[in-house]
Amino acid sequence: MEILDRETQMTAVAGVLEEMQKAEEYVKSWNVGWYEQLSDAYCLPLHTEVGEADIRELEDKYKPRYKLANAFYFGDSIGIPLAKETLVGFDTLTEKSRSFTCEFGRIEWFGMDTRNATRHFSFCNNGSIESSKSAKIGKIQTSQHPKRVSYETSFNVLSSDFDITITLDQLIDSLRNRHSRDSISLSLKDGVITERFNDIEIVRNFNTGMSSVEIVKAHDKQNNASVVLKASLNPDDSLKRISVEIITHKKNGKVNGTYRFDASREKGLRAYFYSRKGLQIDLTSDPALLSAANASLLPAPDHQNRDEMIISNFANSTRTTMAKSLSERVVSFDESDFNMEAVLQAETTIMETIKEIKGELPLPGLVERIDNYLSLMNKGKRLQFELPNH
Repeated sequence: MEILDRETQMTAVAGVLEEMQKAEEYVKSWNVGWYEQLSDAYCLPLHTEVGEADIRELEDKYKPRYKLANAFYFGDSIGIPLAKETLVGFDTLTEKSRSFTCEFGRIEWFGMDTRNATRHFSFCNNGSIESSKSAKIGKIQTSQHPKRVSYETSFNVLSSDFDITITLDQLIDSLRNRHSRDSISLSLKDGVITERFNDIEIVRNFNTGMSSVEIVKAHDKQNNASVVLKASLNPDDSLKRISVEIITHKKNGKVNGTYRFDASREKGLRAYFYSRKGLQIDLTSDPALLSAANASLLPAPDHQNRDEMIISNFANSTRTTMAKSLSERVVSFDESDFNMEAVLQAETTIMETIKEIKGELPLPGLVERIDNYLSLMNKGKRLQFELPNH
């Protein structure tokens, strides 16, 4: 745990206790019960004067109110506590009952069950606050209520940073009971926003104005290929460079060869094939091999999802661009050739999902940080890819 100076500790504890109070007021409107557990304990007598068996007995006496293992194993102060309580237990050495004043650095809420989900909250004296919602699997999804949303959140009252991870299970065909399952995450840290939608990752650095997109497709045994797409953007959101690496595999999983496409305004579009033995072939001089590379990029249309759409669009754009001038040494680069609309769609889904869960979050500090993120994104800083005009 990071050691904070006393003034910072006081600020952190005051902020956490305020969030706890407001969260408790909000949660009470749900008409649910829960139990509170105190942990990260500090009590010097429990560390130096009492045996482990007595401490376990003390825990059992108040179960599940306290976790005291930390006090037994560590004698260091936890700093300014979130709570201080007196416990009465039996001391085997003196064969008498005695009182122990314990300080606690963490307060957690458990057993907060509603009809559709269960929730958990954790408050720490270093300023960290975590919460989670787990959707109940037994709840039947219908066409009127197709979504099942679970998430985990964290933030610290001492900074504007936060993290949210969301699992979105959605009924897409009630007759066949077909579901889509998406993993969404969002974090803001030191002025850098990282958004993730399944295999698509978008990173925006508001300190430099630069942004990047990365897609990593794991080894697909059906096509025997894995794909990595990376794109970087200028501060005005114009496409600076983009690359795709396709690693082909044999049926036994071993690497067979690698196709590499690079496009930038400075160097144009380059395409090479690297064999397993290190042989390099310029694809601009081998249309047949170029066609094979593009075929590896194109997914079957009946199961195409957003990350596959982006890679597929790049493949089509590459083929179109290179067909313009296969005889040229360096193929000219025009960012309008590359359709990244699916990236925009992924980012829109992330933002809309965040907006949906924001309304049910009982932590005003987290809501404030989410509003800050949405404000940043709405100030014209979303990805502004040029769409193809051909």
